[in-house]
Amino acid sequence: MQRGKVVTYASRQLQVHEKNYSTHDLELAVVLFSLKIWTDYLYRIHVGVFTDHKSLQYVFTQRDLNL
Repeated sequence: MQRGKVVTYASRQLQVHEKNYSTHDLELAVVLFSLKIWTDYLYRIHVGVFTDHKSLQYVFTQRDLNL
């Protein structure tokens, strides 16, 4: 959000194999999808990702992830 307004939206359909993913895996997939789409805009800036999903909060607190 910029000045309290949404700058852009993105969406896509789930792939066949993703339909079997658990909720926290789907939420993490959404975060990764978003970061990949906006890589050009996010390059070399500090980005914060906020989530209310407890299992994802654990993932985001890890220093090194092998994604």
